[in-house]
Amino acid sequence: MWEVVLDALKDSAIAVPFLLVIYLLIEWLESNDRARNRTVRLLNGKWAPLVAGGVGLVPQCGFSVMAADLYCRRYLRLGTLIAFFVATSDEALPILLTNVRTLPVVWIVLAVKLGYAIVLGYIINLLDRRTLATECDMSDEHGCCHHELDGKHKHGFWAFVKHPLLHTLKIFVYIFAVNVVFGLLLYYFETPILDFTSRLGAAQSLFTSLIGLIPNCASSVILTGMYAEGIVGLPALLAGLVSNSGIALAILFRERRQWKRNLLILLLMYMLGALCGTVAWLFTLI
Repeated sequence: MWEVVLDALKDSAIAVPFLLVIYLLIEWLESNDRARNRTVRLLNGKWAPLVAGGVGLVPQCGFSVMAADLYCRRYLRLGTLIAFFVATSDEALPILLTNVRTLPVVWIVLAVKLGYAIVLGYIINLLDRRTLATECDMSDEHGCCHHELDGKHKHGFWAFVKHPLLHTLKIFVYIFAVNVVFGLLLYYFETPILDFTSRLGAAQSLFTSLIGLIPNCASSVILTGMYAEGIVGLPALLAGLVSNSGIALAILFRERRQWKRNLLILLLMYMLGALCGTVAWLFTLI
């Protein structure tokens, strides 16, 4: 059991430097109107889903966490967020690359996730009419990642780094707690999950999409492991990896007042994963 806690601590700690850099950048953007406006235009310009899909492929769940936080702050449209989530590889890519059995399908997984992420990003952005943040507005009614503003306009190094440091610490504690909880669940129920999945046949994608939703790095490890051992096919693997966004979904659910919106995003990610797996399975029949 303690190995689960240690793994959770390691996985959570890896994201800390990345998150700190991101929150320092956000702090700077919020204090610089010109830079903030340029960044908002870039993140929501015509290349936004393309950039999100490409960056999301990097095997680091910190990017999806960053996207979730930026979406909460109204810096991203929903389509761009979904592009980040769908493209996120988490631990899957390194495992696929280092296993002889899975190496031949790496390019298929990457191509499907990137293409699917970009297409979905553009389509959903066309439907998203949410007003984006163009000025420093972190009020509770707009964002899910509340950012403390007291002392915001004070000068000095500590005034600049205080909120990013505190926010990084809070996110680290939250990610660690979630990783421990879901890590223990997977630790005790991994065998029943594998047995159940192996008996599903053509319906495997419907279940692996649920596994992908688990906000823990272990979910992508389990999915790639099941494929490497022949328990699930490539369509089911794609379904699970498409719905998987690392710890990012847990970041969205930090704000209970936005639970309806978060549930819709959760449901959307599941449906997108299941759809991808089902379509891929149909192609295997041709």
